Amino acid sequence: MSSMDSEKRRYDELVELLKKYNYYYYNQNQPLVDDATYDELMEELIEIEKAHPEYKREDTPSEHVGGEVSETFSEVSHDPPMLSLSNISSEKELRDFDARCQKGLGLQNIEYSVELKYDGLAVELKYENGLYTQGSTRGNGQVGEDVTANIATVNVLPLRLEGENVPGLLYLRGEVYMRHKEFERINSERREKELQEFANPRNAAAGSLRQLDPAITRERELDMVLYSMGSVEPEKMVTSQKELISLLEKYNFPAPAHHVLGNIDDVIDFYNQWLENRHELDFDIDGVVLKINNFEYRNTLGATSKSPRWAMAWKFPAQEAISRIESVDVQVGRTGLVTPVANLDPVNIGGVLVSRATLHNFDEVKRLDARVHDTVKVIRAGDVIPKVVEVLKDKRGGSTESINPPDECPSCGSTLKKEDIYIRCINPLCEAKIFEQLKFFVSRGGLDIENVGPELLKRLYEKGTVKDMADIFTLKKLDLLELDRMGDTLADKILESIDSRRKITLSTFLRSMGIRNVGDHVAKVIARNAGSIENIKKMSVEELEKIKEIGPEVADSVYRFFHDDDALALIEKMKNAGVTIADELQKTKTGTPVSGKTFVFTGALESMSRKEAEDLIEELGGRATGSVSRNTDFVVAGEDPGSKRDKAEELGVTILHEKEFLDMTGKS
Repeated sequence: MSSMDSEKRRYDELVELLKKYNYYYYNQNQPLVDDATYDELMEELIEIEKAHPEYKREDTPSEHVGGEVSETFSEVSHDPPMLSLSNISSEKELRDFDARCQKGLGLQNIEYSVELKYDGLAVELKYENGLYTQGSTRGNGQVGEDVTANIATVNVLPLRLEGENVPGLLYLRGEVYMRHKEFERINSERREKELQEFANPRNAAAGSLRQLDPAITRERELDMVLYSMGSVEPEKMVTSQKELISLLEKYNFPAPAHHVLGNIDDVIDFYNQWLENRHELDFDIDGVVLKINNFEYRNTLGATSKSPRWAMAWKFPAQEAISRIESVDVQVGRTGLVTPVANLDPVNIGGVLVSRATLHNFDEVKRLDARVHDTVKVIRAGDVIPKVVEVLKDKRGGSTESINPPDECPSCGSTLKKEDIYIRCINPLCEAKIFEQLKFFVSRGGLDIENVGPELLKRLYEKGTVKDMADIFTLKKLDLLELDRMGDTLADKILESIDSRRKITLSTFLRSMGIRNVGDHVAKVIARNAGSIENIKKMSVEELEKIKEIGPEVADSVYRFFHDDDALALIEKMKNAGVTIADELQKTKTGTPVSGKTFVFTGALESMSRKEAEDLIEELGGRATGSVSRNTDFVVAGEDPGSKRDKAEELGVTILHEKEFLDMTGKS
């Protein structure tokens, strides 16, 4: 076979492969390959088409948006079409794009709007005389699916526009996505029901939006961001991206919370900022999007059949990758849950070298049919531990080994207990459980004791200085100085951090003790109803169940904890070590300067942590959120405030310095 025949054969193979991947990604919400692999294949296809235009097929994925319209939903036409964005992956490609735009417009400097690239499902909304009348998916760009009723369940979406000069016709475009907390909640429910879990928040959002029953969509808390416009009457209502965002905010649409205007160097700064800090967000992004701000300039540059020439998606390094399972460890968690963890051939995912990934549980191992030496897909999102989501069975060799659940706890040797799809060690003296409980106790999800991390705890635990939570509060400077690599200054900081957490609220105590089924929200609900630790000790299971949002399992866990001799002895030991558990405010206050107001915090506060400040706002009847909008009443700016302060100034939101905030809350 000649090299030309071989290249033509490869081209046809790529077309069919990418069409298949598009179908599973857009229509089945089930990506078959990671984004990086898809992008590499698409680049290869485009390079062949450039070198051999005679090969180019009418159905080439390089010129068609990937999705097809399901027969399950009615069709909705998009006019103008909903195009997809071309991708770049380097600063050089970015500057090449900028140079092309400058040449096409005859300009030496271009103002860009740059925003986060949300990882969700593209949608279009239609408003007639201020009323929401239709919602649709992007589909193939020309025609999408009618999901009007499902989109109407998204809480952040206004169904009626209020105010002056409401446009007679308005088409808006954006992304439906799911936040990490909701994603974990849904997958937790699916695990309990022994249903297949969603691989990532994007799949969960897409699957939720395309439900036949809108009631199911409503049960899943979807979010949305709008960032572009289709048809509008009157025409030229806005003439730039900046004006469009202002229009979105005026009518209380969910506009991009993070965006800047500037030249190409500002785009680079914005990209680098979010490449480093994206894990602070509670939703997934996979890059940034830059668009020429001026709409007339956009019209001048135009578009191809697939992508606009005035915009680009600058993607982050892949958040998923392919690796190989070298071996499997069995890990014991703080509640005794026994989890298989895969040791991987190290692979770079999103700039982080990953060598371990969770396999969830042994039922999931069975469902995946995962084996040692298998080639697997691994994903990493936010601060969640990397996880194996797929076995590439077509790459399986003959030397694989089964992954079997153990009969005994790998730490203490106790017989394990099977609970639904989980395996648990129920020995209260299991050292692995005790150490994991200690790690959680000092972590951000527990007491949030700064400067006391897993490594320090491990050294103290192995030395026998710290064996339980109470021992942390009896530490002396000499105990710390006996450790290697410990100096006076660090020892003082550690003891100061511990001292700052000697007085805690009841809800913080409940959350930090690692009681089964009791997380942050449940801890607050119980604490605000019970009021004090003495009241909880007196409550029966039935009384606990009467608390709204508290079910039988939670009530049983809490009752057992407060009627366990070891737990009660630990509480007493903590009190003797100087820990005070303050009574909880049973109801939020009203009539305060804070009640009914929305606060956003930016920068570091001197007098308290951000979590403490947000809890204080809730206690006083206010609400703390993470992003600034026109609905924000106050932004509290601490030391080194970020872009939220700039956003507040732009929107005219009142900015408080820490002393003003303390005066308002009565904490000065």
